[in-house]
Amino acid sequence: MASDRETRPANHLCSVVARAAGEDPIGTATPFEHRLLIEVASPWEDDVADSRHYPDELWRVLNDAYSRNVPVAMTAILPDPEYSSEGETRILSLRRPRDPFARYEREEYVVPDAELIPAVEALCGDRRDLSSLEECRLDTGDVRDIVVCTHGSHDACCGKFGYPIYERLRGEYAESGKLRVWRASHIGGHRFAPTLIDFPEGRYWAFLEPENLENLVLRNRPVSELRGLYRGCSAMQSNYEQIVEREILIREGWRWAAYPKTGRVLSASEDESRAEVRIDYIDPDGSFGSYEAAVEQSGTGMTLPKSGPGPLEETKQYGVVGLERVS
Repeated sequence: MASDRETRPANHLCSVVARAAGEDPIGTATPFEHRLLIEVASPWEDDVADSRHYPDELWRVLNDAYSRNVPVAMTAILPDPEYSSEGETRILSLRRPRDPFARYEREEYVVPDAELIPAVEALCGDRRDLSSLEECRLDTGDVRDIVVCTHGSHDACCGKFGYPIYERLRGEYAESGKLRVWRASHIGGHRFAPTLIDFPEGRYWAFLEPENLENLVLRNRPVSELRGLYRGCSAMQSNYEQIVEREILIREGWRWAAYPKTGRVLSASEDESRAEVRIDYIDPDGSFGSYEAAVEQSGTGMTLPKSGPGPLEETKQYGVVGLERVS
């Protein structure tokens, strides 16, 4: 018998509501300083920390880091039959380097299950403590990892729409040694499902369909074709910066992804209706450049924050005015 979640009317699925409303997902990527991707076997509960196979001490270590103002977040990834080994746990560490940058600093470790907690403690502590992990470190610095949210117990849309996209990516585009595709726990923005993060750049994507995947993976067509599917880059610290960065990405094309860059808000109105933004970058010849633009509220819409019978909430939509390259 189908569960209530599976038989829920389509208009109670938050992603269906957001698509029907024409909600633009840009500006909803989650900025982060340090993120750990850690293998956790299924099944996953609504809160992955409540799951049967979530290590008992892991939450304590992460909560202790939070209490010490150590900016670390954690996402669970499902062990993969090809990538993973029984009795060992994989940890991917992504750290924000000094600005400007194009990619997060990526380190990967595979540790015995019994050594997971000390390993996470080291990764949340002084970088000098990492010497103890050296023998568990893998040389995978050039690997690209795409994590697709399939956390259906958190929101129905992530399972219903996320899993087919994961399956397509995993089956058709994953290439050993170059691109891996993972099932991930909640990454935010389930109303934009199917949603994923492309690491190590930290680019968030939404509303994906099978016909979008070749361009997203191979980058062989104009970025403009994916305009309404881009949530933003987590390297940009505010929604305003993410909104402007999308316009630059579309103007410059996929080459922009390799440019070290940093953003800042020059000014913003108290009612959040307008902001002035500057994006500084370094192009391949080593010269510096900048873009400036205004972000203005273009309207509002109604969205369903989470699948279910809950009430709709108002969301602001923005556009970019006057994007210019400046000296």
